[in-house]
Amino acid sequence: MPNKFTPYETNQRVQTLNVIIWVLLIASFALGVLNIQYRTWGSVIALFGLSVFCVPLLWMNKKGYIGVSAFFLNFIVLMVININMWDGDGIRDAGLLAYPIFIMIGILFFGKRTAPLFTLASIASLIVLVYFEIQGNIKPTIGATRFDILVPIIILLIAAAAITYIVAGNIDKHLERVKNSESELRKNYDLTLDAWAKVLEFRDNETEGHSRRLVELSTQLARALNLSEEEITYIRRGALLHDIGKLAIPDSILLKPGPLDAGERKIMEEHPVIAKQMLAQVSFLQPSIDLVYSHHERWDGKGYPDGLMGEQIPLSARIFAIVDQWDALRSDRPYRKAWPVEKVLAYIRDNIGVVYDPDLVEVFLTLVDGKHDQ
Repeated sequence: MPNKFTPYETNQRVQTLNVIIWVLLIASFALGVLNIQYRTWGSVIALFGLSVFCVPLLWMNKKGYIGVSAFFLNFIVLMVININMWDGDGIRDAGLLAYPIFIMIGILFFGKRTAPLFTLASIASLIVLVYFEIQGNIKPTIGATRFDILVPIIILLIAAAAITYIVAGNIDKHLERVKNSESELRKNYDLTLDAWAKVLEFRDNETEGHSRRLVELSTQLARALNLSEEEITYIRRGALLHDIGKLAIPDSILLKPGPLDAGERKIMEEHPVIAKQMLAQVSFLQPSIDLVYSHHERWDGKGYPDGLMGEQIPLSARIFAIVDQWDALRSDRPYRKAWPVEKVLAYIRDNIGVVYDPDLVEVFLTLVDGKHDQ
């Protein structure tokens, strides 16, 4: 199931839940030690059990299972509260103070709409406990004799739920503003990258729409490989900027109509290194640098700039290498006409395991087969 939260929101939820779990772990252990002197063994076992249960919840939360962690935490907290009150002083037990904590955790992590659910769960637990007190099944220091003892407690629980509801609403509004700001920022980023890509096309005499086609086909191939939307975004940005290092290549080399000599080729092959240096300080482009820097590497290790081989080459660069070659060979250039589709497909097949990742080529050929007629 895709994560419905932004990276910022997910990070905030993970950090908050992590703190709550640690607090409950330490508090339950301390209370368990304290209850030993009262010989309320049910409470002791429940409290120590909660502290132990918090350990796997910390791991689950760290792995991103935030909802599952919060659900089990809430469930076990409610059970521990009830056990403590049953095994202690009933409705007058200090464990009563933990019900607002249960309500707050629930509302904050499952949304303000769940406020009635967690409030009713707390009230229902109290009603059941008072009923058993009245029936004499619980032996508190001062037993309850009537249900109206719950009225002030219920009012306070409803007040706690209402306050948490308002806080959760304000948090949701804040996160929505952050989400909208982040979306607008990403949109502006992408518009800027589109402009850069057009500049590169004009300077390098690329065919119009070259960058757009590379982005579209790279995205299709990445989706066919079941990459996440976040990974696809990084590939899109890398595809737009893959040749940005060529801005530093002299026109006499970049625009030369004939073949390059050895010295000129060496200068041309510096453009991925230059690109990496240009993008190194742009934080939101860091995940895209692998594609920009390594898309001229070859599967057999004879590419540049580092001579990486096989799966040493970043996946994004291996994906883009195929797409870039496909579009380049199918476009007119000053020194040659565009190749027919059959010839391009034959070239790519001939270089499986030489230039290109064999597994990726198989998926790519399935993707383009029958969709591109000359």
